[in-house]
Amino acid sequence: MRLLLATLFLAQVLLYSAHVVPLSNRVINCDDDEAHQVAAAAVQYINAHHHHGYKFALNQVEKILPLSLHGTDEMFFIELELLETVCSHVNPTPLEQCAVRPRIQQAVEADCDFKVRKHNGTFEVLRVKCKSEIKSSEKIVCPYPDCSLLAPLNDSRVVHAVDVALHKFNSGNTTNFYSLHEIGRGKIQHGVSDVEFIATSTNCTKEDAGSGLKACVEESGPNAHFASCSGTVVKLPGAVDEDITVNCAIHEPQPRSDAPQPAPVAPVHPGFIPSRFHHDLHFNTMSPHSSESNSAEHHLLAAHANRAVKRSLTGQPVQSNVRNVPLCPGRKIHF
Repeated sequence: MRLLLATLFLAQVLLYSAHVVPLSNRVINCDDDEAHQVAAAAVQYINAHHHHGYKFALNQVEKILPLSLHGTDEMFFIELELLETVCSHVNPTPLEQCAVRPRIQQAVEADCDFKVRKHNGTFEVLRVKCKSEIKSSEKIVCPYPDCSLLAPLNDSRVVHAVDVALHKFNSGNTTNFYSLHEIGRGKIQHGVSDVEFIATSTNCTKEDAGSGLKACVEESGPNAHFASCSGTVVKLPGAVDEDITVNCAIHEPQPRSDAPQPAPVAPVHPGFIPSRFHHDLHFNTMSPHSSESNSAEHHLLAAHANRAVKRSLTGQPVQSNVRNVPLCPGRKIHF
């Protein structure tokens, strides 16, 4: 029995080593052009598969490890820090033209681990694991004493502000009637509610929606128009009426990728507004094209890391190997 187990274990090791040449001496620094090429492919993947909230941009390459495969193929394990931009996920504006949300607006930061394969000069993302968090109020530098911090997306004042702002937009819109797609952000301070939301066109006109005789359905496919909106609702103490301003940018229908989408963390029900303060960037997916064992991969990375710096018997680093240590993390692009 022991001989059989040993034989099976050896077969697994040989099978795995046929796919990966484990220890590459090649070093990529986190600010090298090649590292940023891998990062660009990873960020593009995130924005193509993230269908809530806002687009994300690269802030820092934290780690990168290249592993040689057969031929000229390579595998990259890369850790990135991303920042939320002001462009909603339906906004077709190129990422390079999307400004990163300022720190004072409580920018959302995401930490992501990627496994990326390079084959014939083309990058393919095989695995993604991300988590995001909002910048805490302690980290925000306020130019005035009372900073307006984010409110939960389902706060009744946020929902009300979105409702009246969308109503005002529809009142002045001469095309289709628009319905709420999702709430992006909400801030409340001293009777002022600032909100951001996405609206989508329906098969109704304003008259249809106003009559209540027709059930309005969101348009989809090539006819779908989305609008990225921001609104402000002000109600001063003692005032009867609210002052409502709204601005919406209507986007032309965009082709959507037919690539398989990562499974959501939990089912999303139409009309449901989450209690969180921002839209999480949460990925934890494994591509069906990747056949490597997680356990073997873990040991491989650990072995590679242990070989990066060797120490003498005195505990001091051996200088001849210092050149094999990548310069990481890279610089912060934004903050």
